[in-house]
Amino acid sequence: MGVSAASILNHILYSRTHKPQTQPTSAKALTNTILTHLKAGCLQKAVSILFAAPVLFPYSLYASLFQICASNHAIVEARKVESHLVTFSPTPPVFLLNRAIETYGKCGCLVDARELFEEMPQRDGGSWNVMITLYTQGGYPEKALSLFSDMNRSGVYASEVTFASVLGSCGAMLALCLSRQVHGLIVKYGFVGNVILESSLVDVYGKCQVIKDGQRMFDEIKNPIAVSWNVIVRRYLEMDDGTNAVFMFFKMFQTVVRPFNFTFSNALIACSSIFALKEGKQIHGVAIKMGLEDDEVVSSPLMDM
Repeated sequence: MGVSAASILNHILYSRTHKPQTQPTSAKALTNTILTHLKAGCLQKAVSILFAAPVLFPYSLYASLFQICASNHAIVEARKVESHLVTFSPTPPVFLLNRAIETYGKCGCLVDARELFEEMPQRDGGSWNVMITLYTQGGYPEKALSLFSDMNRSGVYASEVTFASVLGSCGAMLALCLSRQVHGLIVKYGFVGNVILESSLVDVYGKCQVIKDGQRMFDEIKNPIAVSWNVIVRRYLEMDDGTNAVFMFFKMFQTVVRPFNFTFSNALIACSSIFALKEGKQIHGVAIKMGLEDDEVVSSPLMDM
């Protein structure tokens, strides 16, 4: 049987475009090669191998690659990893897509993050939480609060992490009415006793200049931590109430909590504002005992006082 010219041409083209591969082709062998490049710090090479391979890799590898891309702000590589994942896995796990969204956000590409969020066939609470947190941390409180409203309408329950981000956006927007609604949801969902959320409520009430509500919230915290004390001292200071700022600072020493250097700083600034030299000297003494005298955050307001 004769061979047509077309068959010969196809064979030549096939030979030129399908050269014998010199590297391993199985998913397991390629995975090992990729991991070797990652250990050597060659992220770009590792992603290039993955992107060129027509096989689906273990999901754990994609998760690791997203994490490394986020740490290195490698947006090009992150896009390649996501593209390969959705190409060879028609229904990728939600947790992996959440990781991709988080990676885009950490790379400063919130548009990419939102596009992927909108394209997800299924979302879980983590999907909403990641997107809301990214908007809050990225300085887009309006978008964070809008997405939180969408989340509630969709029937998805917010987690403690979500509420913390939402309260941060409420504080940035000085949204007192919404803050009270969020406070009610925190109580409704049974998150009372979460010291981070309770401290965030103290913070947002203080920012919204209803410090009495902030103090009431603070008094409800069973075991305030350093963050809690720092928030209440700072909010009193920002309300030009140096007396209560200093009072709360000294009240903290009735507990076992070790204050932040910023808490010392705020207390010293408060002493300056009300000319409380005696109290300022006492704070100076405590700072020396705690080895903070040479801390620039403490020494600067100390000299000013």
